[in-house]
Amino acid sequence: MSQTRPFPPRPRFLGGILAGQVGKILRFGIVGGLGTVLNTLLVLALLSLADRMHNINPGGHMAASLAAITAWGICCGVNYLLNAAWTFRRWPPTWRQAGQYYLAALSAFLIQIALLNLLLFFIQADRPVETAVLNGVAVATGSLFNYVFASFWVFGKKPSQSSR
Repeated sequence: MSQTRPFPPRPRFLGGILAGQVGKILRFGIVGGLGTVLNTLLVLALLSLADRMHNINPGGHMAASLAAITAWGICCGVNYLLNAAWTFRRWPPTWRQAGQYYLAALSAFLIQIALLNLLLFFIQADRPVETAVLNGVAVATGSLFNYVFASFWVFGKKPSQSSR
């Protein structure tokens, strides 16, 4: 007597570790995309306020860096919670994971802030929107590094999981 399956098994066209990573990469990208938009909007708002209220040059390294740091702190927390719940399905979040995530994100952020300042060195940015766009490019680049750190260090296999 043979058993029939209602659906054929899904093909594993990428095989091995990559097949399981595709969905995570897509979800991480969506969370990262939302975080990039939020980060860019926060930088734009902060630089616009600084420009209007205090006549601070939005293309200055100090103003851009402080706005980016503030936006990063906010977006990092939002992204951690979204990635824990949806991307890597590690809910409820733990303080240990949060600490690892912030450390991993800080490493990626250092890459981001260095790239932002390098771009500001080569490109004249006198308006908040110009600096915000350059920051968006830097955030996207830092996000690539953040995925690697998050995927393998922060949200890797749980200690209680065994290899299957």
